[in-house]
Amino acid sequence: MSAREDLMLGFRLAVGGGRGSLVRLVLGTVGIGLAVAILLVAASAGNAYESRQHREIAASADFQAKSGAAPLTFTERTTEFRGEPIGLRYVHATGPDSPVPPGLDRIPAPGEVVVSPRLKELLASDAGELLRPRFDGEPAGLIKAEGLQNPRDLTAYLGVDGSLPGIPIYAFGGPQPVEPLPAGVLVVLLIGIIALLAPVFIFIGTSSRVGGAERDRRLAALRLAGATAGQVRRVAVAETLVSAATGLLAGAGLFLLLRGQVADLQVFRFGLFPADLTPSWPLVVLIALVVPALTVVATLAAQRRTIIDPLGAARETSPVRRRLWWRLLLVVAGVALLVPEYAIGSELARTAMMAGALLVLIGVPALLPWLLDRAVARIRGGPPAFQLAIRRLQTDSGTPSRVVAGLCVVVAGAIALQSLLAGQAAFYVSLPAPWHASQGDRVYVTAYGSPAEKAMTAVREVPGARDVRSLRTLLVTDSGVIAGVADCATIKTMTETTACTDGDVFTFPDERGVKFHSGQTVTLADDAKREHRWTLPADPRPVAYKPGETAFYSGAQLLVTPAAVAGVDLTEAGAAGTLRPSSADPDFVERVRNAVAPFAWRAQVTTVDGKKLTDEARMFTDVRDGLFAGALLILLLAGVSLLVLAQEQVRERRRAIGALAATGVPVRVVMRSLLWQNGIPLLLGIVVAIVTGVGIAALATRLLTNPLVVDWAGVGALAGAAVAVVLVVTASAFPAVRSAARLESLRTE
Repeated sequence: MSAREDLMLGFRLAVGGGRGSLVRLVLGTVGIGLAVAILLVAASAGNAYESRQHREIAASADFQAKSGAAPLTFTERTTEFRGEPIGLRYVHATGPDSPVPPGLDRIPAPGEVVVSPRLKELLASDAGELLRPRFDGEPAGLIKAEGLQNPRDLTAYLGVDGSLPGIPIYAFGGPQPVEPLPAGVLVVLLIGIIALLAPVFIFIGTSSRVGGAERDRRLAALRLAGATAGQVRRVAVAETLVSAATGLLAGAGLFLLLRGQVADLQVFRFGLFPADLTPSWPLVVLIALVVPALTVVATLAAQRRTIIDPLGAARETSPVRRRLWWRLLLVVAGVALLVPEYAIGSELARTAMMAGALLVLIGVPALLPWLLDRAVARIRGGPPAFQLAIRRLQTDSGTPSRVVAGLCVVVAGAIALQSLLAGQAAFYVSLPAPWHASQGDRVYVTAYGSPAEKAMTAVREVPGARDVRSLRTLLVTDSGVIAGVADCATIKTMTETTACTDGDVFTFPDERGVKFHSGQTVTLADDAKREHRWTLPADPRPVAYKPGETAFYSGAQLLVTPAAVAGVDLTEAGAAGTLRPSSADPDFVERVRNAVAPFAWRAQVTTVDGKKLTDEARMFTDVRDGLFAGALLILLLAGVSLLVLAQEQVRERRRAIGALAATGVPVRVVMRSLLWQNGIPLLLGIVVAIVTGVGIAALATRLLTNPLVVDWAGVGALAGAAVAVVLVVTASAFPAVRSAARLESLRTE
């Protein structure tokens, strides 16, 4: 037969070789399809990042004044609803040619509001009943995708009148580049991608070797019919290519299904639009070429130690001598790249760290077969189930160690990343613990300009409000400090002083060394930029604030009683207030926000969250959560690969299992042997993974000049997830074992 005829025969055997061929085809398609879907998602990462970057650039504002152009007045505020932030963007067009923000057809007129699709859904829901008072009337339109960073963004543009004291914007889509990711985040993210993708190729190779024993027997029959060794290899390659082709199609279909649902998912704290999840065509072509090539290589490698002749198929029985030197060389080379000191922001450092981490991670699957061989070779005795498992591992440890190795690469990479990110995030704690520890139920209100007093009155009328205190704020333009005007009752409550008379002036310690004295004349400015000359009536008395009250003063250094500023017009002065709920009402803060909603941008409500992080810490937390989710996804893929392997092992050993049952071996002993057979490589692999992950984290942390923080809870969760995967997969094979152990099954064999 010609080469073409050999390939066509292989194709026919793969799809028309009976029930066994179809089972093998389905199992191989499932394993390869999941791996291809993950590769397509990874191939879309670059386009997703670029699309988000383009949206950020399109939304960036140009503040450079242009001759004859009417700017857009813009002020941004943030409110929250049950923990979800909502962006409020107040806009006013100063002319017909004012720039229109991206995602809008026009600038909303005063009184109109344009909301994001997600915010519209929330407002229309039952839960949104408490939120609707903050938005007058029905939404006048929807923000399009190009005006959102996230399909689940809660954002609104509110049109207001010319009293808006915002920033003038002359154009959108400024030329300024988007700020790149911090070097530490970029390095960790790249290492994470490597760690998560490396096992995928291991699983592709494993899935392509499904049904190896039965395929060898069928190829032996071809040899008996006169086929040469070369023809047999071509037939085997053709069978494998069928599984690769169906796996590619299944993976593409699964990817398209995921792409259609991606708008409803949150990736880290950020979401993706379906159009963002589009792989680049060069990478798609590469995947379409690499996956079949990898399956062919795996198939030919499996036949390397298989003797196929007209009398049958047999594995070479001489023990495989696994050499240690090249396996250790990978680890040593990786460590050598991670040890030197680098300038972490340089391209050389990033390349060296990624290469070093990759070599160390490759060392995990390379070392595991050698370690497993040495471990099981010296084990003797034990219960019958344990002895059956050990004997099976002694005769064939390569297949289970290859699958478990891929799983352990995920665990090792995830442990390293969790530890790196924990050390990075430790530098970015937004609030000192003593400040926020006792302020968790405090609600802060800030109001600006003439409505300030009305806003504080509305706050006092909120049902359940207690301990309501407020002061008026003015800027001392001479020194840049804040002066707060409050009555003596408030001053005594907020400070350590016990003596206060209307007309007194108090001062707080200031790092800049600004001092005030009696008779000194300063300029006070209110929110309307009006200036008032004021002379201190007395020397300020030094006072200390009570713990946790700093934020209430908005950084004020001067605290003044009303009589001391009797001649100053406070009509346009701002206000800062604080209050607490009188009962455990989870929606109390929402009612406070609704109370000040009529004052729009002139009033804002904030709360203290003891777990609040800075933007940098949140970025590290988001990356950590995203990579952890990716690790769990790869663990799921590992579980499917193990499931394919377990089912195939039972199919290949049906005769042996039936013979054991016929000689009196209980089925439960065979089942326990499967648990030992999968559990021993897993436990050994987890130990190797933990050592490898912590080692990578220690070396990389040294380069990032951060302390080593091992997330032992994350380590336990990942190890537990790996153990759970193996237990579930092994248990799923029990029905097939019970079926193979029936005497009727032995007679059919």
